[in-house]
Amino acid sequence: MKWEEIYDRSRMVVDKAMGHLLAEVKDVEEDKDGIVEKLLDAEYVSEKLEKRKYYSGKDAFLRMKRQVERKKRVRMIMWVASAACVAIVCIILLQWKQVEVLLPGTNMIAKQENILPAEMKAILVRADGEQVVLGKGHCSLEEAGNVLIAADSTGLEYNRLKRTMPDTTVFNQLIVPRGGLYLLVLSDGTRVWMNSDSHLKYPIMFAGDKREVILSGEAYFDVVKDESAPFIVKTESGKIEVLGTEFNIKCYSDESALVTTLVNGKVKFDDGMNPSVILKPEEQLIFEKENCQSIVRKINVNHYIGWKDNRLSFQGERLDMIMKTLSRWYNVEVVFEDSTLKALEFSGNLDKFTNIQEFLSLFELGVNVKFEIKDRTVYIRKGN
Repeated sequence: MKWEEIYDRSRMVVDKAMGHLLAEVKDVEEDKDGIVEKLLDAEYVSEKLEKRKYYSGKDAFLRMKRQVERKKRVRMIMWVASAACVAIVCIILLQWKQVEVLLPGTNMIAKQENILPAEMKAILVRADGEQVVLGKGHCSLEEAGNVLIAADSTGLEYNRLKRTMPDTTVFNQLIVPRGGLYLLVLSDGTRVWMNSDSHLKYPIMFAGDKREVILSGEAYFDVVKDESAPFIVKTESGKIEVLGTEFNIKCYSDESALVTTLVNGKVKFDDGMNPSVILKPEEQLIFEKENCQSIVRKINVNHYIGWKDNRLSFQGERLDMIMKTLSRWYNVEVVFEDSTLKALEFSGNLDKFTNIQEFLSLFELGVNVKFEIKDRTVYIRKGN
């Protein structure tokens, strides 16, 4: 709707409203200042609205105080008229907004399907089977071995209150569901960022000559160095051993490969059959589960660890693999109506994104692909 049309419609509605208003106040004493006639004059009202830009609240208050007794009735009429005008303008703007929503090309899907990215949430499964839902709220728990657990919106942290002989058989498990992510600080100070749809089993307190955890899914580890106790991450495809370093492991059971990305330090991968593979910083190991082969390549690590900072990045990656990531991150299902679209490759980097539609709209630019979201399911088909 153009501004000229809004002005004309507003003028007509205000004239009509003023007619009803005057009919109700016709018994009021003679208008001393002719305010009623002025309110009926559209040009006068327009001029006053323009002068409203230079309105001084302090000056107006002093004038009102001097005239409060003299213009009680007139002010009452003005107040009613102003309230009516405000209501009319609000109605017009609301109708305008409704028309805007229905205009072709507006993003109705994003407004109806407000599908937001992963948030801080997880489920702690304690050794006795008790399940504790973790999220924005704060909670404190005590574990065996005089270990205190503190959890809030920033994550879950284990603190050993004093040195005791720990029971290494006491394991907890942290489950991060689809649409979630979480930060875990282990008893040795190692920080673990866990991605959506991931599980980590770990002792509440490390003991002995090794620190061992079991991972399914994806996690980023910032390991505290301890040469007397190597840190070991076990997966269904093999184990990764480190002394002190930062690295990412992606080992989802429904994907064909385990991927380890080294940020700094040194890690060693052992699948139990082939010779061990040692990675250097900014190298990535891809272990193909079907043929048990390892591939090492030089990469830009930022494309593979950005998820822990609420950023997704892809570099020449197939659409079917991208959609697997998005399905976990946003907790949605994905349906390819045309299987040939799975092989499309995309590169991109989106920071601080919100709704999934903002991400998918980037894929549609210049490519013959169309995304439709319905009931938390993304349907992928060829564009028109």
